[in-house]
Amino acid sequence: MLAGLVALQVVPGPGDGVREARSSSSIAEGVSRPHAVDAPAAAPDSGSTAGAAEESSISLRPMAKIVPPMTRSEPVRVRIPQLGTDVRVFGADLEPDGGPPSPSEENAMRAAWYSGGVSPGERGTALLVGHLDTYDGPAAFAGLGSLEPGRTIEIDRADGTTATFTVDSVEQYPITDFPDKRVYGSVDTPQLRLITCGGRWTKDGGYDSNIVAYARLTG
Repeated sequence: MLAGLVALQVVPGPGDGVREARSSSSIAEGVSRPHAVDAPAAAPDSGSTAGAAEESSISLRPMAKIVPPMTRSEPVRVRIPQLGTDVRVFGADLEPDGGPPSPSEENAMRAAWYSGGVSPGERGTALLVGHLDTYDGPAAFAGLGSLEPGRTIEIDRADGTTATFTVDSVEQYPITDFPDKRVYGSVDTPQLRLITCGGRWTKDGGYDSNIVAYARLTG
């Protein structure tokens, strides 16, 4: 299991002063459905927006269909039609502290895939990490906090296939209460986690939270 949280920071760039945090730095109302997620641990209660959805709205929405796992193949591109996202993906190792890869300044417009784990479409949890923004504007995973349950994420793979995932929930966690087991833990079905920074931004500390989109393979 991966250790540690995702400490994504705003990627520096030219310009004077500190840019105000974007409105997309937190999750939108209604996107969090923690009980729709097939994960090995419950979402944390303290300080998390993951419990914001009402039980009644959760129960009225059908669970996404699951299809059989795909064979291993490296991801090369991720598309999120709702957000207009269409960015390249590169493979990367864990950070020195054991946390998932964090893209460098040069890769702010690309998503990092943890290549030591499963590939998107394989059985288990595939991890893609991207920056929310830079001093100059939106980055690879801009707007991730507004991604709605039921929307799709498309991953183009090196073998010419496309793995299509359906979003179950988008959750936000303080970096001091990041649920490693829930996000990174072992699962029996093909699943995907998209991770970026979020919450309140300060010049000294960066963003104080992480946004996680949970999705499952449906095509």
